[in-house]
Amino acid sequence: MPLKSFKFNKWELGGALGDLGTLLPLMVALITLNHMNPTSVFLVVGLTYVLSGFFYRLPIPVQPLKAVAAIAIAAGLSAGVISASGLIMAAFLLILAVTGLIHPIARLFPTPIVRGIQLGVGLFLVKAGILLATSRQVLIGGGNAVVDIAHISVPVSLLLAVGCGLIMLILLKKQILPPALAIVSLGVVVGLAWGSFHGLSTIRLGLSLPPIRLPSAADLSTALIVLVIPQIPLTIGNAVFATSITAKTYFGPEARRVTPRALLTTMGISNLVAGLTGGVPVCHGSGGLTAHYRLGARTGGAPLMLGALLIGLGVAVDGNVLPILSLIPYSVLGVLTVFVGVRHALLVTDVRTPQDIVVVAVIAIVAFVTTNLAIGFASGIILHLAIKAVRRYYPRSVPT
Repeated sequence: MPLKSFKFNKWELGGALGDLGTLLPLMVALITLNHMNPTSVFLVVGLTYVLSGFFYRLPIPVQPLKAVAAIAIAAGLSAGVISASGLIMAAFLLILAVTGLIHPIARLFPTPIVRGIQLGVGLFLVKAGILLATSRQVLIGGGNAVVDIAHISVPVSLLLAVGCGLIMLILLKKQILPPALAIVSLGVVVGLAWGSFHGLSTIRLGLSLPPIRLPSAADLSTALIVLVIPQIPLTIGNAVFATSITAKTYFGPEARRVTPRALLTTMGISNLVAGLTGGVPVCHGSGGLTAHYRLGARTGGAPLMLGALLIGLGVAVDGNVLPILSLIPYSVLGVLTVFVGVRHALLVTDVRTPQDIVVVAVIAIVAFVTTNLAIGFASGIILHLAIKAVRRYYPRSVPT
């Protein structure tokens, strides 16, 4: 492998931290609310980052499956059901990769459909970032904190977010430090000053490895119906096709390995490990790729560094990683997420024709209003096919 494929510097590290706003809240929620094994959760995500870094040699992201995580958190599903969904997803993804069935499916994802998915993801990220930045909790697991300004209660997190946002804008313009690395470091200092250092005394160093076990038939059936079926359209649309196209947009010929078949394979292998070790099912994602790229990552060094960090957090602190995560304020995660959402949404600026713009807008608006990207995707597909049919039979009735 050429050494230029792996750089280990402050910019790669800063880019590696760019997706924390999406990654950490979901991981913490699954650990605290669904009682998933912290070692398993961090180990699976970390190993997948390492696998992706070595194979793709680019900052390909790793995230918990969004629909699976959201439904599991909302419904309070058990850790067994969540990890069982990983085994089912692994089988589905690997079948698509091995048989080549992904190629005919690709016809359902022309450029306007993918751009609509990317715009929808961008809007979701902006919304999630605003919620994080306005949280009344300053730290993960901490108490509420507000200040009165002109008789208005303003969350302390919002004030911190404004400060972090200004710092980020300055650093983006000056290019003297990686913005993500700078505001995460500042956030840790704020977290320590706020009192999160008290939790560090509970950390115990010690090797912690997850047990290997097969999920029960009941967990598998529940996972299939409740978690996997709603997740499949989102995975195919965003984690496979949108990620492949986004990689080619940012990296050109260097993204030759980031094919739909390869993405299916790395996700399939990772979810197989998740299902056997009680970990969280994972995917790639176009929004995470924008996060890593726009905040400085350019090579496989970024995922290798982040993967090593997550593996260390998973296996070296005796399964008690939450006090370390509590060092990072919600406001920092919110600023990172809003920035990534805006940059990701701007990928649609290459859409030119009126009918393509309408398709993109319908996907994004329907997805945002329904909070379901799969419904937005279905709406866009129906509209796209309808426009094609009208153009075929009435070519003069649709502007080009």
